Amino acid sequence: MTTVAPLRVANLDVRDSLRPAFVLASGFALFTLALHVACSIYGSRLGYGFFRDELYFLVCGHHLDWGYVDQPPLVALQARIAEALFGLTPTGIRVLSFAAGAVKVGLTGLLAWQLGGKRRAQVLAMMAALAAPVFLVADNYLSMNSWEPCFWMGCLFVVLRIADGSWGPRWWLLFGTLAGLGIENKDSTVFFLVALVLGMLLAPQRRLLWSKWVATAIGVIFLIALPNFLWQWQHHWPTYELLNNVAHSDKNTKLPPFAFLKQQADMLLIFSAPLWVGGLVWLGFARRAKAWRFVAVTYLLFLAMMMVMYAKDYYLAPIYPVLFAAGAVWFVQVTRRGWPVYAYAAVIAAFMAAATIPIGLTVLPPDRYSAWAAHFGANKTRTEKFSSPLPQYLSDRFGWEEMAQGFVARYNALPPEERAKTGIFCGNYGEASAVNVLGAKYGLPVAISGHQNYFYWGWHGYTGESMLTLGDDSKGYSENYEQVIDLGAFDAPWIMDHEHLHYFLLKHRKKTYEQEWPGLKYWY
Repeated sequence: MTTVAPLRVANLDVRDSLRPAFVLASGFALFTLALHVACSIYGSRLGYGFFRDELYFLVCGHHLDWGYVDQPPLVALQARIAEALFGLTPTGIRVLSFAAGAVKVGLTGLLAWQLGGKRRAQVLAMMAALAAPVFLVADNYLSMNSWEPCFWMGCLFVVLRIADGSWGPRWWLLFGTLAGLGIENKDSTVFFLVALVLGMLLAPQRRLLWSKWVATAIGVIFLIALPNFLWQWQHHWPTYELLNNVAHSDKNTKLPPFAFLKQQADMLLIFSAPLWVGGLVWLGFARRAKAWRFVAVTYLLFLAMMMVMYAKDYYLAPIYPVLFAAGAVWFVQVTRRGWPVYAYAAVIAAFMAAATIPIGLTVLPPDRYSAWAAHFGANKTRTEKFSSPLPQYLSDRFGWEEMAQGFVARYNALPPEERAKTGIFCGNYGEASAVNVLGAKYGLPVAISGHQNYFYWGWHGYTGESMLTLGDDSKGYSENYEQVIDLGAFDAPWIMDHEHLHYFLLKHRKKTYEQEWPGLKYWY
C-alpha cells in the first residue's frame, strides 16, 4: 500500500491556532459539566432518584464481563468506576456521563475550528450542541449514549485532520483506538463506521483509505472489539437474538420517514435546525469544504440506514455535532458580521434556559412539569409503547426506593424460618436491580430474573419453595405455584404506568428454577 496525498484546503493558512480554540472549548465544557452536576443535585432534592437503567448498569458493574445480552462491556465498567470513585448516589454514578457531555460540547467547538471556523463559529456550534434536548437528556444519567458522540466525533476529527493534510497517516491509529472503544461502548458504532467508509468510498477522499495505516487501524479496531465478539460467539449471539425479538415485537414505535425526520428537528431543538441543515448543505456543496465532502455523504447514508431499519430516532443523534460545527462555519460566512451570529447563539441559549433545561433535566417539581412543558408544546412522541405521567426518562427515576422498602416490609413480616428460605423473583431488570442495589442495606436476599443478562446470572440457588415477587395478577402464578398470596399493592407517585403492581408471596413451586430456568429467559 502507498501513502496518498490528501486534498489541500485553501483556508488552512488562515486558521487560528489551536490553543485559543481549546481554551474556549474547555470553558464551554466546564460550564456543561457544572450544569449537569448542579441539576442532578437539585433533582435529588426534588425526589428524582436513580434511573431504571442506571440500577441495572450498577449490577452489571458488579458482574464485570466482556459482554452482556443488551450492551457491550464499557457501560458496566463506567458504572463500576463511577461508584468506586464518587459513591452510590444518583449524582455520583453520573459524573462520568456528565464528563462525556462536557467533552462532546468542547469537541463540537474543536470541530468548528477544524472546519475553518473562528471564535464566533465555535461559540455558535457549542451553544447548539449544549442546548440540544437529546444531548441534555442523554448526558444527565449513566448510560452508553453519553459517550457515544465522543467516540464518533473523535473519529471524525481525526479523519478530517488527515483529509485536509493537517495530520499524517499515522493518526489512523488514533482513529482505530476510538472506533474500537466506540464499538465496546455501543454496537450501533458499527453502523456509523460502515456509513463512514461508504461515504469516503463515494467521495474524492476514497484514496485516503488505500494506506497501510488504515489497514493497521482496522487491526486495532478488531483487537479492541475482539473480546466482546468472542463473548457473543461463546454465548451463541445473544445480542442478535434480543434485537431480533424486539424487531418482531410491538415494543418500539416505528416511525415513517417524514415523522423520523421531524423527530430529528425536535430532538435537536427546532431553532437549531437551520444550523445543522445548513451545515449538511455546506459540507455537500461548498468549495471550501471539498476535503470534507465525505461527511455529508456519511450522514445521508447513516440516515437512510436508520430509517430502513426503523431505528429509534435518537440513534442518529451522535453524528450531529459535526453538522452543528459545519453549520456554524456556514452561518458566519453568509452573515459576515458578528452580531447575527451572537444573536442566534443568544436565542438558542434563551430557549435552552426557558425550555430544554426545565423539560430535559431534573429542575422542575414533578407536579409542575406537565404544565410548564405544555407552554412549549414539548415533544410527546414515544420511542417505546410504555406510558407514564412524565416522560420516560423522568418517570423511570421514581418509585425504586419505595419498591425496595415494600419488599423489606413483607420480607421482614415472614416468620424467621420461612424468611431463611425465601428469595425474590422480579419480572424485569429494573425491579430486580432496585432490590439488589437499594435493598442490600436492608438485608434483602438477592433478586433473580430471567430478563436480559439476569438470565445468565442464574437462579442463585433458589428452588422456588418460597418467593416474593411483583406482578399484576395472581392468576399468572397459579400454574407454577401451589399457593399464591396477595400481599398488597405497590404504588408510588410519577412511576411508569406498568409498574403499578401487587406484591405476591409464591409458595411451593411445582418445578424448581433449575429445571425450568431456560424457559424463564426474557430477552425483550
